[in-house]
Amino acid sequence: MADRFRTRLRAEVTRWVRDGLVTSEQGERIVARYPASTAWFARPIALFSLIGGAFIAAAVALVIAHNWQELHRWVKLGGVVALMIGAYAGGLVVRDRGYPKLGDGVLLIGGGLLLIGIGLVSQIYNLSGRPADALLLWWVLLLPAAYALPSLALVMLGYTGAFAWYWTLTFDRTSWLGSELAPNWILVPVALAAAGLLLFPLGLVHGDGRYRSVRRFLEQLGLATLVGSLYPLSFLWRDLSMPDTTGRWPVALPVVLVFAFVAVTAASYWLPRDTPAVRAGLVAVLLAVLVYLVALTGAVSARAPGVIFRALGFADWALIFAASLSLILYGARWGRNAWVNWGIVFLGIHALARYLDLFGTMLQTSLLFFVTGAFVLLLGWALEWLRRRMTAQAAVRRESA
Repeated sequence: MADRFRTRLRAEVTRWVRDGLVTSEQGERIVARYPASTAWFARPIALFSLIGGAFIAAAVALVIAHNWQELHRWVKLGGVVALMIGAYAGGLVVRDRGYPKLGDGVLLIGGGLLLIGIGLVSQIYNLSGRPADALLLWWVLLLPAAYALPSLALVMLGYTGAFAWYWTLTFDRTSWLGSELAPNWILVPVALAAAGLLLFPLGLVHGDGRYRSVRRFLEQLGLATLVGSLYPLSFLWRDLSMPDTTGRWPVALPVVLVFAFVAVTAASYWLPRDTPAVRAGLVAVLLAVLVYLVALTGAVSARAPGVIFRALGFADWALIFAASLSLILYGARWGRNAWVNWGIVFLGIHALARYLDLFGTMLQTSLLFFVTGAFVLLLGWALEWLRRRMTAQAAVRRESA
């Protein structure tokens, strides 16, 4: 791990020599300029410092836990605030001295201490509320500070907190969103898919500059949430029992879908440079998913007959396939290898799910395991071949650009 750069450099130099860009002697001199270095965690001072620091931290934690009830509330709050300020100050100092990753790691500790402080205030003053309320306050306070510092790790932690807040709302029957989703399980994947449609364009907004890693994080989180939420809906064709609903049309969920529509339409402006028709193609796929979510919400609210849900289940199959294929093609065209990889994964999961869905009950157990194993092996080989071909095309396009 520590010598990963040198290993990759040697592999690249070998290709340069083979392509005639440099001579063999020049290649050896290039590699010699970067001697192998020992990993930081392999040095005795680093290893023993970590072990000693861990024991000291454990001792302090045990003392505090043993005397927690006797500590005055201001001592508790003051301790958390002091640790938080120390973490932020230490992270900034370490980062300014040329250790950006270590500095971001210390800043992450400060971000976690903020959530601990919120929980501590709630405990000391006996404040009642939902867990989602604490998460909301956490990411609302954390994100502006993360952008102001700026710290990419804190930005990603803030958006993780925002996603955790929305996730908690979705499954909390007493929240403004969860109370509408609880009567029917079908609406839960709809709400999560809408969150994916919000996260993906939000990632595009960060561009390829300083916040490139944030863009990648939000894009992948959005894609995983979006397509992952579509898989449960692909079983609607089986005439699953639909829980009875109150007949009321939801209010909170349509608001989320409206926000998703705004985000998707605005995404066309932040997509990589290309012809308008090509950029519109990906937006059209995302809008098709959004239309499907709206139609499914309407069908649940109107207590549509089973034939409607069966049709929507088959439509979900087509949407998963179209979304996966679009990610592969657009990822190769725009040099987004992560899109290609996610598209391959989604396509493989979809194929395996449909195989088990359609043929899983037709075979005996032993034969089912054998045939499924062979199918998975062949599918994995085919998808890996497709992934390598598409990532190679993406690399060629990046070099030509």
